[in-house]
Amino acid sequence: MKLLRAVVTLGLFVIAGNASAQDTKLSDHPFWKNMSGWWASENTYFTSDMDYTVRSYNSLVFIELDGTKFRESEHRFYPAGIATSRYGEGLMAEGEGIELIIITEGELIDDEGTLGNIQTDHAGGPNDPAVVYNVLSDNDGVRLKPDPKTGVDAYRMYFNFTTPKHRFRSNFGIVYDEAEDVGALRAFILYRDKRMEGSDFKAKRAAFREHNNVKVISVADPGNPGQSLVTRLD
Repeated sequence: MKLLRAVVTLGLFVIAGNASAQDTKLSDHPFWKNMSGWWASENTYFTSDMDYTVRSYNSLVFIELDGTKFRESEHRFYPAGIATSRYGEGLMAEGEGIELIIITEGELIDDEGTLGNIQTDHAGGPNDPAVVYNVLSDNDGVRLKPDPKTGVDAYRMYFNFTTPKHRFRSNFGIVYDEAEDVGALRAFILYRDKRMEGSDFKAKRAAFREHNNVKVISVADPGNPGQSLVTRLD
């Protein structure tokens, strides 16, 4: 009888262990709880020799957690330069900037807080089924985009909280072409994020558009997942 009870108890323990990933929510992890909400960001994009490619641009980010589901709405505001050439499709005049709106979604895939099954609706996002977000601690995480040919990540973005109101993101673009120096630095982006209220979004958006002289907007193309539509604001 004791043996039977032990077997039943062990069986229930195994079942509970297997089911625990389904019972865990993103908000159960302090890191993801910290990530949720609104953020305003001052950013700088560097080349591999640490020279400025885009000395200053801005972001507004809203992260929502719904059980195991993750959704990030990001508005990026670029001044005239490399980003307008890349994303503007020739629609802006000299000196004009661009706003990109990118939606990224994912879901919790294990009890450790790992986010996977990432989907991005815009050409400017990290749209790759291999992308994952790993929780490193209550205040630290990393987003990885591996390259299957070399085994070296194409991108590593680290998230670090100094306080619940202040977040730094450091995005390393890593050389992954087999013909080059695999593992070397290709580009580096620093994001300096500060928590904000959602009610401030409209004013912040107007200020960032003015600061970057934004005249063109790029949004997802609903008929072509992973692609974008570009139009002028005027």
